[in-house]
Amino acid sequence: MRQNRIYITGIFLLSFLSGKAQKIEELTAIPLEIGYEKTLHLIFPTEVKYYSIGGDYVIGEKVTNCPEIIRLKAAEENFPGETNLSVVTADTKFYSYAIRYNAHPKESYMRINGEAPIPHILPVGKDKQLFLIFPATVSYVDYGSTNVKVEKAEGVDNILAVKAMRAYTEDTNISVVVENGKFYTFDLRYVPAPERFSFVIDKEDTQKVAILDEKERSSEQKERIREAIGKRLPLDLGLKDKNAGMEFEIENIFIDADILLLRMTLTNRTQIGYTTDFMRFYIQDAKIRKKTAVQQLEQNILFTFDYPEEIPAHESRTFTVAMNKFTIPDKKRLVIEIQEKNGGRHFLYKLKNKSLLDAEEVFRNREQQETEEEADRILRRIAR
Repeated sequence: MRQNRIYITGIFLLSFLSGKAQKIEELTAIPLEIGYEKTLHLIFPTEVKYYSIGGDYVIGEKVTNCPEIIRLKAAEENFPGETNLSVVTADTKFYSYAIRYNAHPKESYMRINGEAPIPHILPVGKDKQLFLIFPATVSYVDYGSTNVKVEKAEGVDNILAVKAMRAYTEDTNISVVVENGKFYTFDLRYVPAPERFSFVIDKEDTQKVAILDEKERSSEQKERIREAIGKRLPLDLGLKDKNAGMEFEIENIFIDADILLLRMTLTNRTQIGYTTDFMRFYIQDAKIRKKTAVQQLEQNILFTFDYPEEIPAHESRTFTVAMNKFTIPDKKRLVIEIQEKNGGRHFLYKLKNKSLLDAEEVFRNREQQETEEEADRILRRIAR
């Protein structure tokens, strides 16, 4: 054993005394340009195992359900100088990029070691929705700017509805991955009065124009759900918020097979009426860290009961929103965003997974229903 140690030490000593210098080879960094109004997607041949961004001027992350894709965006406009990105993929390859700001970047996506055709430009307006019909169920959506609103068509899995929230001058983009893994990206240009507003993507691959959501309920089923939850008393779940005289509260969380329903109330305690602009539900990180792009996983509304367009002064409106059943991963929250039209009384309420796990069944078993009906009869007698 001792002889082996002497022998190995001798080899190292001879190598040192020989004076041979170690070889260092520089890996050339690939130049990248990113902007503020568009998201850049890097599509690698295999799964991304590691990535690191050098500075705070760039935000980015690996796409959750597409592990071979990294999305990048400028954290602020016109950032100075240069930063870098390093990536290691599952096939043991290392990639190095030098990133600079460009308000009008040439690429909105790069397919590593593959062709990346120039994206089509699609017109978007404020008064008409743009519909994109894909050949398969949409599994991932990213849009580069809040100047546009993107949502799935109600009850359909392969159609996206896009609309401009305001007039804008710098083109933005939308990127989509469907369930077979195919990636699509388009530039979105604001047009005051677009003449074209429906596009079928990969028409030869589209067997059905609309892929219906199998969870969609018929009118009769919806009415039965409405009647069932209408008999249930609101609970004090402690899930509430206030803003400038407006109050928001989640009163009940129901489950019906693969449908999740939230019954909520908006109360206006001011002299000024409240007009709802829009309502969104999405899953997002509980805490937003530097160098991380804010990825919002949209939860599309299947149907609603008594949606509150207006809440007059000193009145309340109770309404129900139905979505596909889901759970919230650790360190994430369901964000309920309610915006007031032409006002600032907005809500951004964050719901934890624990609240969903305690959801009530819409349709109780017979024994539970009889108990509830008896309770209702007692309450009616007391009310008389």
